[in-house]
Amino acid sequence: MVKKTSKIHYEHNGHSMDVKAIYRQIKKRRGRAKILASALVKLKGGLPARLVFVRDRRKTDWLALISTDLFNLSDEDIVRIYGKRWDIEVFSKWPNSI
Repeated sequence: MVKKTSKIHYEHNGHSMDVKAIYRQIKKRRGRAKILASALVKLKGGLPARLVFVRDRRKTDWLALISTDLFNLSDEDIVRIYGKRWDIEVFSKWPNSI
Protein backbone atom coordinates (compact mmCIF):
# COMPACT_ATOMS: atom_id res chain seq x y z
CA MET A 1 0.00 0.00 0.00
CA VAL A 2 1.20 3.50 -0.80
CA LYS A 3 1.05 6.31 1.75
CA LYS A 4 -0.68 9.54 0.78
CA THR A 5 2.27 11.80 1.41
CA SER A 6 3.63 14.74 -0.50
CA LYS A 7 7.22 13.65 0.20
CA ILE A 8 7.25 10.68 -2.22
CA HIS A 9 6.98 11.48 -5.94
CA TYR A 10 6.42 9.30 -8.99
CA GLU A 11 6.87 10.20 -12.64
CA HIS A 12 3.50 10.25 -14.41
CA ASN A 13 3.09 11.62 -17.95
CA GLY A 14 6.55 13.16 -17.79
CA HIS A 15 5.88 15.08 -14.56
CA SER A 16 6.98 14.37 -11.00
CA MET A 17 3.85 14.08 -8.81
CA ASP A 18 2.76 12.68 -5.50
CA VAL A 19 -0.04 10.10 -5.20
CA LYS A 20 -2.75 12.66 -4.45
CA ALA A 21 -1.90 14.68 -7.56
CA ILE A 22 -1.92 11.56 -9.74
CA TYR A 23 -5.32 10.56 -8.32
CA ARG A 24 -6.76 14.01 -9.03
CA GLN A 25 -5.46 13.95 -12.62
CA ILE A 26 -6.59 10.53 -13.83
CA LYS A 27 -10.09 9.58 -14.91
CA LYS A 28 -12.02 7.45 -12.39
CA ARG A 29 -14.62 4.76 -12.98
CA ARG A 30 -18.15 5.85 -12.26
CA GLY A 31 -20.57 4.45 -9.70
CA ARG A 32 -19.75 2.08 -6.88
CA ALA A 33 -16.77 0.44 -8.57
CA LYS A 34 -14.35 -1.33 -6.24
CA ILE A 35 -11.35 -0.36 -8.37
CA LEU A 36 -11.53 3.36 -9.08
CA ALA A 37 -8.61 3.79 -11.48
CA SER A 38 -5.04 2.80 -12.30
CA ALA A 39 -2.03 4.68 -13.62
CA LEU A 40 1.36 3.75 -15.02
CA VAL A 41 4.20 5.51 -13.21
CA LYS A 42 7.97 5.36 -12.90
CA LEU A 43 9.71 5.02 -9.56
CA LYS A 44 12.74 7.04 -8.52
CA GLY A 45 15.24 4.70 -10.20
CA GLY A 46 13.25 4.61 -13.46
CA LEU A 47 11.55 1.28 -12.66
CA PRO A 48 8.05 1.16 -14.20
CA ALA A 49 5.14 0.43 -11.85
CA ARG A 50 1.35 0.53 -11.73
CA LEU A 51 -0.67 2.39 -9.12
CA VAL A 52 -4.13 0.94 -8.52
CA PHE A 53 -6.64 3.10 -6.66
CA VAL A 54 -9.37 1.23 -4.77
CA ARG A 55 -12.32 2.35 -2.66
CA ASP A 56 -11.77 2.16 1.10
CA ARG A 57 -14.63 0.14 2.59
CA ARG A 58 -14.35 1.77 6.01
CA LYS A 59 -14.53 5.38 4.81
CA THR A 60 -15.54 7.40 1.79
CA ASP A 61 -11.92 7.57 0.76
CA TRP A 62 -9.47 5.70 -1.46
CA LEU A 63 -6.35 3.56 -1.03
CA ALA A 64 -3.46 3.19 -3.44
CA LEU A 65 -1.68 -0.10 -4.15
CA ILE A 66 1.51 -0.40 -6.19
CA SER A 67 2.90 -3.24 -8.29
CA THR A 68 6.00 -3.52 -10.45
CA ASP A 69 4.60 -6.52 -12.37
CA LEU A 70 2.99 -4.70 -15.29
CA PHE A 71 2.50 -7.53 -17.77
CA ASN A 72 1.35 -10.56 -15.75
CA LEU A 73 -1.04 -8.94 -13.28
CA SER A 74 -4.28 -7.12 -13.98
CA ASP A 75 -5.73 -4.51 -11.63
CA GLU A 76 -8.06 -7.15 -10.14
CA ASP A 77 -5.13 -9.52 -9.51
CA ILE A 78 -3.16 -6.81 -7.70
CA VAL A 79 -6.12 -6.14 -5.39
CA ARG A 80 -6.71 -9.87 -4.81
CA ILE A 81 -3.05 -10.58 -3.95
CA TYR A 82 -2.90 -7.59 -1.61
CA GLY A 83 -6.08 -8.82 0.13
CA LYS A 84 -4.52 -12.25 0.71
CA ARG A 85 -1.35 -10.66 2.06
CA TRP A 86 -3.34 -8.45 4.43
CA ASP A 87 -5.29 -11.49 5.74
CA ILE A 88 -2.00 -13.26 6.50
CA GLU A 89 -0.61 -10.23 8.36
CA VAL A 90 -3.76 -9.87 10.47
CA PHE A 91 -3.84 -13.61 11.23
CA SER A 92 -0.17 -13.71 12.25
CA LYS A 93 -0.74 -10.88 14.77
CA TRP A 94 -3.87 -12.48 16.23
CA PRO A 95 -2.30 -15.34 18.32
CA ASN A 96 0.25 -12.96 19.88
CA SER A 97 -2.47 -10.76 21.33
CA ILE A 98 -4.10 -13.56 23.36
